[in-house]
Amino acid sequence: LPFLVQCTAEQQKFRLTPVDLVVAEGAEALLRCEIHNAAGSVQWTKDGFALGFTQSIPGYPRYSVLGDSGQGIYNLRIVNVTLDDDAEYQCQVGPYMHHKLIRAKARLTVIGK
Repeated sequence: LPFLVQCTAEQQKFRLTPVDLVVAEGAEALLRCEIHNAAGSVQWTKDGFALGFTQSIPGYPRYSVLGDSGQGIYNLRIVNVTLDDDAEYQCQVGPYMHHKLIRAKARLTVIGK
């Protein structure tokens, strides 16, 4: 029988995952997401709604993705937080070739004034 070589290529994985945050209305929130060996496309979701793959998020002028794709840093920044931002956020890295989809979630709780 031929000797089967196990595919040893490293999977994409999280280096840093977002943590649950409690922020006051009007403050700023930073949800952190860092990926080691990122191969798939990275995007954030809000309560399951995809926010897209770009640094500025259409329809969400207070939201931006900060970081450095070369370093695998994709932090979601929300300025002037409102009660509408109270949600579950998820950093998702899509599948690519042998890489599996990975996701990490955190809850943003907004305290009203």
